[in-house]
Amino acid sequence: MKKILIIFSTLTLILSISCTNKTTDTNTSVFYNGTIITMETNQPSAEAVVTGDDGLILFVGEEKEAFTKFPKAKKIDLENKVLMPGLIEQHLHPFLGALTLTIPVIAPEEWILPNKIWPAVTNHAGYMKTLIDLEKSMEDPNEILWTWGYNNFFHGALSREELDAISLTRPIAVWHRSAHEFYLNTAFIEKFNLRQEDIDSMGEEVMAQSNLEKGHFFEGGALLYLLPRIFPQLGNKERFSKGLKQMITMLHQNGVTAYSEPGAFIPLNMIETYMEILGSKDTPMYSFFVPESKTPYYLKGKEGVLDEVEKSTKIFPLEGKVRFLDKQVKILFDGAIISQLMQMKDGYEDGHHGQWIQNPEETDILTKIFWENDYQIIVHVNGDLGVEEIINILEKRQAEYLREDHRFSIVHFANSTDEQIKRLKELGAHISVNPYYVTGFGEKFGEVGLGKERAHSMVRLATIEKENIPLSLHSDMPMAPSAPLFLAWSAVTRKTNEDTILRPDLALSLDAALRAITIDAAYSWQMEDSLGSIKVGKIANFTILEENPYEVDIYKLKDIAIYGTVFEGTLFPIKK
Repeated sequence: MKKILIIFSTLTLILSISCTNKTTDTNTSVFYNGTIITMETNQPSAEAVVTGDDGLILFVGEEKEAFTKFPKAKKIDLENKVLMPGLIEQHLHPFLGALTLTIPVIAPEEWILPNKIWPAVTNHAGYMKTLIDLEKSMEDPNEILWTWGYNNFFHGALSREELDAISLTRPIAVWHRSAHEFYLNTAFIEKFNLRQEDIDSMGEEVMAQSNLEKGHFFEGGALLYLLPRIFPQLGNKERFSKGLKQMITMLHQNGVTAYSEPGAFIPLNMIETYMEILGSKDTPMYSFFVPESKTPYYLKGKEGVLDEVEKSTKIFPLEGKVRFLDKQVKILFDGAIISQLMQMKDGYEDGHHGQWIQNPEETDILTKIFWENDYQIIVHVNGDLGVEEIINILEKRQAEYLREDHRFSIVHFANSTDEQIKRLKELGAHISVNPYYVTGFGEKFGEVGLGKERAHSMVRLATIEKENIPLSLHSDMPMAPSAPLFLAWSAVTRKTNEDTILRPDLALSLDAALRAITIDAAYSWQMEDSLGSIKVGKIANFTILEENPYEVDIYKLKDIAIYGTVFEGTLFPIKK
C-alpha cells in the first residue's frame, strides 16, 4: 500500500511539473493591478487574469497565485484601470455604416466620427441651407451629391421639386435617417434610367413602395428595385473600403471586441474587401454575420429559400474572425421606426399608416421553414401590431413543432405592451433592444405620430427585466452610435437629446445593462460558452476602462474613457 502511495505521489509530482512547464510559456500574459470585473456570478471579480498563446483564458483569481503558477508570463500592469469582458455590439450594419458615414451627414443629432464631427440640424430651414451649401461647395458639376441623415419628423417634408430647385443638372440622392428610404431629384432619376415600367414589372409590393413622380422610394419592396441600380456608384470600392476602415476605428475606440450583422447585405464584389479589412491581423474584433431571407425568398420562393440562404453563408470561411453564425436567419417584419413605418395597433395620430417589409403571410411561411430546420430566427419588429402578429406566429410554430432552446429573437422592439412581454416570456423568446429610440426620438414622436403616451413608453426595458427575459442591447448602426457604454447609458437613464427623461420607471438596471453588452449579448448569439465573461477556457477578449462602470454616476456612464481592448489575448491600446 505504501509503495502504491509513493508511486501515486511521484506520478502526481511529474504531472504537476509537466503542467507547470506547459503553462509557464513565455507567450502567456498576466493582467494585474487593477479592478477586474468578470460578469461571472460565481466569481464576479478577480485580482489577476492569465491568457495563453492560444488566445484563451488560463487563470482567473488571486494575483499572488497567478505569479506563482505562471512565473514566466508577460506582466501587463493595468495601473488601476478596469478590465472587463470585451464589449459586444449585438447588432449593427457594416455595409450601411460604411456608406452612410462616409458621405455628408445632415441629421437631427451630432455625429462624431474619428476625423470629423457633423453638427446636428433639427429643422427644415437648417436642413435645406446645409444641403444647398453642400451642393455649392462641390467643384465637379457632374459629381453625385449623396447625403444621409434626413428625417422628415425633424426636417419637414422633402420633394423631388425641392431637390430640383437646388439643381436640375447635378444628381442628388437624399438617404433617409432610417436607411430605408431615398429621395431623388430628376437629374438622378435620369442618370440611373429609373423607369415606371421597370417598377411595375416587379410586382405590387415594389409598385406600392415606389413613387417615381415624387422621387420617393421606401422600404424593402422599393429598395429591391432601386439598390441594385445605384449601388455600383453609391458603394464603389474606394468609398466602401474607406468607410469600413473608419467603422473599425470607431468600434475599437468604443471598446467593441465582437459584433454581428443580422440580415447581412454583402455584395459579391466586396467579399475580398471584407476579408482584407475585417480579417486583418490589425482588426481587433470578430465580425459575425446572419443571412437575410427577403431576397432569397423573392428569388427562389418557398421551395428554394432554405438552400439559397444556406448558399449565401458559404462566402466566408466556416471558422475565423469573419464568418456567418451557424443556422441563424433574419426576417424583416414591419417598417422602420425612424420613419414611423412600424405597424401600430391604433395607427398614427396624423392618419398615415405603417408598412410591412415581409408581411405576416410571408413571415408565417418563412418561420415554418426555418423553425422546422432548427434555425435560430431573428425578427426585426418595431410596432405593437407587428409584435402581436409575430407572437401569434411563434405560438403557432411552438404548437406545431415544440422546441426548447430556440432563442427566437425579437430585435429593436420599440413599441409593445406589458402583456405582450409576458407572452414572449412564456414562449421562451429572446429580446434585443435599441435603447436609443427613447434618446433620439422619444420627444419628437410624442409630438408627431405616436403621441406622448406611446412615444414616451417605447423600449419597455424594466418590464423585460422584471420578466427575466434574456436581453441584449444594440445600436443597429447607423440607426444609433455604435458605442455599448452609450447604449447602456440610454437604457439606464432614458435621457433624451433634448435633455429630458422619459418614463424612468421603464429604465433598465445598471447590472442588467452591463450584462446586455457582455454575457447576455453573447447568449443571444449562442456563444455564451466562449464570449461575454472572464472565465477559464473562454476567449481572452477584454475591454479596459479608465473608470469602474459600477461606481460612476449613471449619467456619466457614457463618458467613461476607454484605454483599449484585448483581442484573443493581445493588447490593442487606442491610438490617441
